[in-house]
Amino acid sequence: MSKLTKQDKIYIFEEWTLENRGGTYLGKKYGIRRENVNYLIKLIKIHGFSILDKPYTNYSKEYKERAIKRVLFENETVNAVALDLGLTSRSILSNWSHSYKENGYNVVIKKKGRLTHEQEKVDRTRAAQERKHRAASPEFKAYCRKRIYKKIGCLGSKEKKPTKTEIAYAITELRHELGLGVKKIIEIINSNKDLPHISRSNYYDVYTREDKDRVHYEDIMTRIREIYDEIKNRYVAPGYRRISHK
Repeated sequence: MSKLTKQDKIYIFEEWTLENRGGTYLGKKYGIRRENVNYLIKLIKIHGFSILDKPYTNYSKEYKERAIKRVLFENETVNAVALDLGLTSRSILSNWSHSYKENGYNVVIKKKGRLTHEQEKVDRTRAAQERKHRAASPEFKAYCRKRIYKKIGCLGSKEKKPTKTEIAYAITELRHELGLGVKKIIEIINSNKDLPHISRSNYYDVYTREDKDRVHYEDIMTRIREIYDEIKNRYVAPGYRRISHK
């Protein structure tokens, strides 16, 4: 919503409240997404028009972390927290959360200017230590357990249990998301009797089999393409005749 002026935002609010214009109509008129229209309306209703005068803010690491934890660990929605804090857009908090996960559940404040090689080395070491410390915290462990239970629990259906392949894919996604090892994720899965279980050998079998299949079928497809290239000029569709240049 940064491309909108303060007056644009006031017009949107007035058209919504006084003329009963919907989010879809206003989104098209002002060139923004309907979700952003709805967020803006709620933001003004909660904080008043004074929120539109809020200057650009450099939020502290502690402030960001408190906001992120409300979403990840206290089950509040991104919208609710962003509105409560008066953030100009819900995407601000979404980006914080995404960066938080990418950096091993650690808030990283990027410094302005170019870092020297030594500074980069120190920052990498500090970040690694912080990630290690955070990974050992009960809070983070509880979140990981909850996230794993939810993802694996959503696989399959009442009538059909998930396959080992589906479970293996989900584990791989969790590895990237949480930064945990396969062994740890499988231990957490198998500790819950209500979840479908899988062994480490089952997990690695899935990817070993896929690698073999990929090699096998790649050879077949290569040969099919070679045969096609050899004979494609010999045939034409019925009713057509080939014209060749002599």
